[in-house]
Amino acid sequence: MEETKKTIEKLFQSMGFDVLEIVVKKGDTLKDKEVIDVSISMDSRDAGRFIKENGEGLDAVQHITRLLALKQGLGQSFLVLDINSYKEGRKNELIDLALKTAKEVRRTQKTITLEPMPAYERRIIHLELAEKPDIVTESIGQEPERRVMIRVYP
Repeated sequence: MEETKKTIEKLFQSMGFDVLEIVVKKGDTLKDKEVIDVSISMDSRDAGRFIKENGEGLDAVQHITRLLALKQGLGQSFLVLDINSYKEGRKNELIDLALKTAKEVRRTQKTITLEPMPAYERRIIHLELAEKPDIVTESIGQEPERRVMIRVYP
């Protein structure tokens, strides 16, 4: 974990960003692989450069960080990078979206397909609605246009 932290610090420094704090910890397990959660605190102006465009910059840096982690020997671990708790806030938005959409699907009995989103966001939708016996979720399409379809259980 300490090696991952140092690698991330070097990456951000090489891009000209000052990082206030990096916290690396083991998270959940996904598809029998360890999830490594990395939380980064930085100046809000710098953070905004990563978070704009629905977090696409954050996703790009996360991808680079995953590649560096693989080179470090972390194997096939999933690495989830968050800056200034953006993803935590986004998670709450997605849970709200999932619940509202499920309610609408129940009311209308019609399938609703959400906008394209990254895999970790689709997973949040699937997990939130997994315990709803009358609702089914399914990821459809190809990256980067992959999206969640929500419908009533037949």
